[in-house]
Amino acid sequence: MSQGNGSSGSLGTTQQVVDFSEARAQKLEEKRKNTERIFFKNLLSVYSVVEGSSLVPIEFIDLSEEGCAFQIAYDPTSPWPKDSNQVPLRVYFTQNTYLELRVNIKNTKSVIENNRRYVRYGCEVDSSTRSFEAYAQFVRFMRSYAEHAHKDLGKSTVFYL
Repeated sequence: MSQGNGSSGSLGTTQQVVDFSEARAQKLEEKRKNTERIFFKNLLSVYSVVEGSSLVPIEFIDLSEEGCAFQIAYDPTSPWPKDSNQVPLRVYFTQNTYLELRVNIKNTKSVIENNRRYVRYGCEVDSSTRSFEAYAQFVRFMRSYAEHAHKDLGKSTVFYL
């Protein structure tokens, strides 16, 4: 009669335990990023003020309370930013009102997306500005909205009578 080595199952196989909380967190993060990108492309307009009066369009990629990532179309004839790593941003929620931010550029990289070349910036948001608290609340709203938002599939549902 042979004795086993104390392990169950066949030799050489490993079983993987699925961590449902980690899987759920990954799904929520994916949903948050997709929701934010739709929001950024369709509802927000973001610009940087350069040379006193002209505006450079910016596309937000990601936001956090500490920083943000955005990209601009690559233009070899007009590199941006020209003088400084501290950049003023205007986040327009309507055509006439915006939230002013200052960001410090920490890293840059070239990317190609949809056959277009962009420069992507990773930035730290200046928390000393008066508008920082409004920005931080907006970031918290976006996280909550992304977690609870539902895609409209055209079904009519009445929640309250």
